[in-house]
Amino acid sequence: MFEKFTQKAIDVVQSAQNYAAQFCHSRVLSQHLLLGLVAKSKGVQAKILNFDKINFGELTIEVHNSTEIFPNRKQNDDILFSKEARDILKKAVELTDELNSKFVMPQHIALAILMKKDCGAYNILKKFNINEEKIIQNLKRILDKSAEIKNLHPEEIIENTQLSNINNFFKEKIISEILENAKAKATTSDYEIVGSEQLLQSILDNKNYPIVEILNKYDITNENFNKKLSTFTSRKDEFENSEKQIIFTPNAFLALMLALDCAKESGSVGILPEHVILGILKSKRGIAYKILSELIPASVDFEDIVMKKMNDKIPETLAILRLAKEEALNLNCYTIGTEMILLGILSYGTGIAADTLRRLGINLKDARNEIKKIIKPQKDKTTLSYSQRAKKILEVAYETAREHKRTKIKSENLLYGITKMPNCTAMQVLSNLGTDILEIRQGIKQELLGGMDL
Repeated sequence: MFEKFTQKAIDVVQSAQNYAAQFCHSRVLSQHLLLGLVAKSKGVQAKILNFDKINFGELTIEVHNSTEIFPNRKQNDDILFSKEARDILKKAVELTDELNSKFVMPQHIALAILMKKDCGAYNILKKFNINEEKIIQNLKRILDKSAEIKNLHPEEIIENTQLSNINNFFKEKIISEILENAKAKATTSDYEIVGSEQLLQSILDNKNYPIVEILNKYDITNENFNKKLSTFTSRKDEFENSEKQIIFTPNAFLALMLALDCAKESGSVGILPEHVILGILKSKRGIAYKILSELIPASVDFEDIVMKKMNDKIPETLAILRLAKEEALNLNCYTIGTEMILLGILSYGTGIAADTLRRLGINLKDARNEIKKIIKPQKDKTTLSYSQRAKKILEVAYETAREHKRTKIKSENLLYGITKMPNCTAMQVLSNLGTDILEIRQGIKQELLGGMDL
């Protein structure tokens, strides 16, 4: 029976067994299941079940008094489940089919108790004046996943979240230096608009940038680049897919936005020349890209080479996001939503964020099972991409780390970013597992030993 139970549901059952043993009862009763539920329900889950209104001490007395007629067991006797308790657990399993769930969660056990009106646990709950009708409606709404849209990630159907403005780039010391130099080069060439080729020229000008050493290995020097550049008689490659002119060519703008994404994904606080080069390559368009793609062999994993040059070991955020991608692929999902970032944090297993979630009772198995009920396989997709809300979380993490003068984005910045988006899928998962925004933020502060001004 218990093969479909999540770890949290198993914890409830084990807690019920412990209470039966503590009271020296010979059977695990529905009342013991109720005690286990109330003891293990935290945060939002407790509020949904109205358990936050129940005094646990008073509940324990009620359970003890209601079971006094049962014979005491001997210390070495096994504690079996009563027929009433077995019926409730069986009903919880049946509810997973009725509500299109894959696994039994504590909420299914609670709903089974409320639906079995002749059991001892139900009679005790009624003494605490809970809103039975509202609880049942809320539980069915939360647990019934039949309304989910097939093959569509829930964060793909929301409005776009506004992301960074290009003006933010000028706040970065190194990137500002590159842009000013690129602007000067554009002016020298009688261009009013900076293109991707000026961005690359500006980087190649400074031999102190570590990325220049890597580029030089592929004969991408100032001299060779300018020689290639002289063969371009038109800038039409810089204006693809655009009907208006801006301070940057559309493809230079795209490369800069992708550079910012590279910085966030690598866990860096600040856009470096390396990120600009990777942004140009990721854009797959423009003059600079065409020249780089000619000079860098197709067999070379240039991004991996750059990352190894920049870091002695894989940065925490980069490792988490790589694990998030693996989790997405394992679930046949090609949209990396906020919930995949949550799985990445839990799978990484170390750091402030993982420690915070662990203390709140959130584990990888339960989170993964909860996500399986929300996210449907995306068979019509082949490439991974971040949802708009996942991108926003990365941006919040980036800005938070920068505000606190960090050089790297840390796992706690990602987790804080999740709490800034209460309607995101990751927060829905965390709420279903029994925690809320305030508990998570407080947990982060406690783990940081003294707190962090979030």
